[in-house]
Amino acid sequence: MTKKSLQTWYYENDISYSEKELLNKIGVGNYDYHYLRDLQQILRCGDWAKNNSEIRNNLNGKIKKIIFFTPNFNDSKPDASNYSAAIVIDGNDDNWVIVYRPSYINTIESDILIKKVDSSISEIENKLNGDYPVLGLTSPKDLDFIIFGIGECVSRKILPFDTRNNPDKYILPLDIIKRKGSLGYHFAIYLGNKWVAHLTGKGEGNGTKFDTWYTFCNPDGGSSSSSFSSSFFSSSSSSSGRSSYLDITRYHPQIPFKSKEIIIRHIAKVVSYVYGRFSYDFISNNCEHLVNRCIFNKDNSRQVEEFTGPITFQLRIVESSLFSQLEIMKRQTSKIDNLTYSYSYEKARIEQCIQEAENNRSYNRYKWQIEQEKFQERIEVYPKNWCIIS
Repeated sequence: MTKKSLQTWYYENDISYSEKELLNKIGVGNYDYHYLRDLQQILRCGDWAKNNSEIRNNLNGKIKKIIFFTPNFNDSKPDASNYSAAIVIDGNDDNWVIVYRPSYINTIESDILIKKVDSSISEIENKLNGDYPVLGLTSPKDLDFIIFGIGECVSRKILPFDTRNNPDKYILPLDIIKRKGSLGYHFAIYLGNKWVAHLTGKGEGNGTKFDTWYTFCNPDGGSSSSSFSSSFFSSSSSSSGRSSYLDITRYHPQIPFKSKEIIIRHIAKVVSYVYGRFSYDFISNNCEHLVNRCIFNKDNSRQVEEFTGPITFQLRIVESSLFSQLEIMKRQTSKIDNLTYSYSYEKARIEQCIQEAENNRSYNRYKWQIEQEKFQERIEVYPKNWCIIS
């Protein structure tokens, strides 16, 4: 499709009069040339903003400038939905970042993040389009992010019991999943199509490996899939008549902490290396450490920090004072990249699981429609009379 002026799209009945008026208000001139898909995507973004109380509450003043684009990490995405990003400059010259991922699956929520960022516009864009997109939503002053690495950028949800039979309905590939044991929690990375990657413990037959969804959900029903021995898991029943430790919690990054390509490479490397087989340790190298390193690029375990809180807290403050966020992320990436060079088989297997998970789901829109809902190019507009979101 070629670019045409907004007025031409209107004359050809591809854009209605009310839509043209709204685009004029947002800052698209009648004789500005754009792809039709991009104009339609701006209108969708406007609808999302109007219907989202978080955006309305934060951006309740006048808007001077908006930059719309689809971040690079949207390519080769792990599910059939699209991320759109907007950098908004308000009347106080504050920079706001909005990242939105609509879900086309009824049982999986959409992602929405809005945050005021101290960085310059060019720095924000470079970070969002770089290897560590999450840094585009953080400022040098975000010490809480540096220390804990999760917070608002990750959604946490206890999943319904049906997840045990239909995980692809509720979990996206590369989400972290957790189940409870009597003395702690076991963590894994969901790969899709009822497969996980996790660190099972120390010694022969253990280490980081691919495993079935059934084994993860039923640690007493086969080989141990926990970083603790299977005897650690409670067999007590809850009021619903099922084992309490079978409750599964999903941790879903609302924006990638690192690009999908790096995440898949890192999972493939730790599996190929059988990481942790001889170095598993609950305090410094447990199953939670493993998933956090692969998905969040953070070298931490919250369940360990409950025991060593003050010490761990101080260590992270020291680290954040010595290195920038980008340097910390790069150092973690190098640690995994240096494990092994042989991982092509494992990488192909992960990619196959992701594709099969997509095929397993029921979408509320056709795939070709979903593919249209992203920006073809970066668009910069100056809203008419500094319009407000209403």
